[in-house]
Amino acid sequence: MQIMLEQLQEMRNKLMESFAGLSDQQLNQAPDPGGWSIAQVLHHLQQIESYFISLVNKALSEPGQRAEERDLSQVTDRTKKRKSPIEPSSEFKSREELVSRLNDSRGKVIAVLNKTDPGTLLDKSIFHPAFGMLSLKQTLEFIGSHELRHIGQIEEIKQYLRG
Repeated sequence: MQIMLEQLQEMRNKLMESFAGLSDQQLNQAPDPGGWSIAQVLHHLQQIESYFISLVNKALSEPGQRAEERDLSQVTDRTKKRKSPIEPSSEFKSREELVSRLNDSRGKVIAVLNKTDPGTLLDKSIFHPAFGMLSLKQTLEFIGSHELRHIGQIEEIKQYLRG
């Protein structure tokens, strides 16, 4: 559990560093029509994290089944595009609001990790739209990998902002 907590914190630190120094205006500037702004990427990450942690909490309160380990390495591959089931709004969001939302959803993840026996995370599973049945452990690993994927997207958007 400690290793997973450290990995998630490392990803979150990288995420926070990825948009450090950008103004609210820059955070909300989309690279092109139909493209996501950094604020939308951050909002999306918070929404996905909140969605999956709600599924994990639900699964923890019910009888479960063990899922086979899946290869999650493709999560970080930005050449493989997927339509997100959770689209962020294009409404203007301040850095303060975005950081608060991210901290809130991560706090829920940490609470689950702190209260749950590691074996339970392997013995219960949820349905993931892209991977099928995932153990709760792999679901939490997905959250970190998903964040890493979008750090790459943020770096691409920053290149656009620099012109």
